[in-house]
Amino acid sequence: MDDGELMLAITARLERLGLDRRKLPDRLLPTKALRGTRAFLGPPSDLLLPPPLPDAGSQVEAFWGTTADDVLDDDTPCSILRTGLERLHEAGFPVREEAAFLLPSLYSALLANPGEHVHHMGEHALAWAFSLDERSPLAPVLDTLLLATERGLHVDDTLGHLFAMPTFTEPIPSEALLWTSSPGLALPAVAFDLGITRVVTRNGVITPSELDVAGTRARMLLTDPEDEGSEDTAEGPDADWSERLHDVRESARRRIRKKSGTPPTAPQDSGPPVERVWNADGSSVVRWSVDTPEGRAMSDGLKDQREWFRDKFGREPGPDDPLFFDPDADEPIPITEEYLNDRISEFADRAPEMGIDPAFFHAWREVGYIVTTANRNMFTKAEILAYTRAVNRHRRAAQ
Repeated sequence: MDDGELMLAITARLERLGLDRRKLPDRLLPTKALRGTRAFLGPPSDLLLPPPLPDAGSQVEAFWGTTADDVLDDDTPCSILRTGLERLHEAGFPVREEAAFLLPSLYSALLANPGEHVHHMGEHALAWAFSLDERSPLAPVLDTLLLATERGLHVDDTLGHLFAMPTFTEPIPSEALLWTSSPGLALPAVAFDLGITRVVTRNGVITPSELDVAGTRARMLLTDPEDEGSEDTAEGPDADWSERLHDVRESARRRIRKKSGTPPTAPQDSGPPVERVWNADGSSVVRWSVDTPEGRAMSDGLKDQREWFRDKFGREPGPDDPLFFDPDADEPIPITEEYLNDRISEFADRAPEMGIDPAFFHAWREVGYIVTTANRNMFTKAEILAYTRAVNRHRRAAQ
């Protein structure tokens, strides 16, 4: 039974017979489990949008007169939407003519991974909008963007309704930033909420404290842009909703594809000292340019790390040895979360001596990553906002 070929043959037969698949209880299937939720129903088709304010025309005109550079560090839906519209406009999409581009624009500037395929953004934006808690202050904004396409509203008319909502020009709630289009990253979070302490994946083990680190390490792009006709349709009393959702999705998808001869990606700064390259399977590789001071410092650091390994263990590191190892262990084992947190705390304690704000290190320990001018192009806007808010929170706590 230990023979590899025999085990493969047994596995293949089990798969063909379907004996390796468990049938889910009916109550756990989406039709019943999600009934009555926002993720299942979406916004009401007869939802009344707030009437535009008397100065809506001037507000909309000022909106279009603003550039992405003007609102680079702003964290309101209004400013982030403007950034996303400018990006899609530069990519050749008629953002001022089709309201279907509003929601993908907001998503692309807030949550899209650097380098994410433009074909995925429509689907991911819809999933984000439908999954948002209906109690979130951002929900009315996303409902308006969803209904604009369905009702055939003009882009400027839609903006007029949005400016009548206070939340459109207020900072995005922090809970709306906690979203990922990757089931591989979302499902562990669900498992941890249910009390499961560790999730074993193909790439390793994820624990609750490592979830954020895993999120910045790998993203999954599971949607095939060429995949058509894969929409599920409901039967029975929910058929109207399913048909309506399908129409909204297809409308947005057609408009995005119609204008995308060569699929663009989110623009990035030219020649960054560090960048993340995304692979088709969702894994990523971080590259440092050795032609920059940051890259040379990283190269020197890796050489020192290798020399430290030789000095401690008396041999060259092998392919299975960790790059960063526990210095207190007798054998080369990866550093633990506790060890890393202790070192970050030490950095925070010594930061004032080096003229560095300790809030940067406290925020790093809290969210699981650190954002700098050199690596910010590797993160989504939402991740940058989460880190920045953590820094500001620790600054206020220290005062």
